[in-house]
Amino acid sequence: MQQNMGSADSFIRTMVGIAFLVNIIILEPGAIGTIILLALGVLNLATAWIKFCPAYKPFGICTCPCCGCSETEKSE
Repeated sequence: MQQNMGSADSFIRTMVGIAFLVNIIILEPGAIGTIILLALGVLNLATAWIKFCPAYKPFGICTCPCCGCSETEKSE
C-alpha cells in the first residue's frame, strides 16, 4: 500500500473527520445518525493518518509529492 495523499489532502481529511465527530455531540442524532457520522469521521481520520485513499487508486490520483509516485501509479 503506497501513499497517494499529500499533506494538504491529509489535513483537509483530518478536519472533516473531526467535524463529523463533533457533529455527533452538537446535533445529537439518533442511533443510526450517530453510527453514520462515527463511521464517516473515523474513515476520514484513518485515511488521513495512513495517507492512503482507496478511492484514488482506480483513478490513478496521487497528490503526494514523493518521488516516482505518479510514474508508478500510471504504469499500473
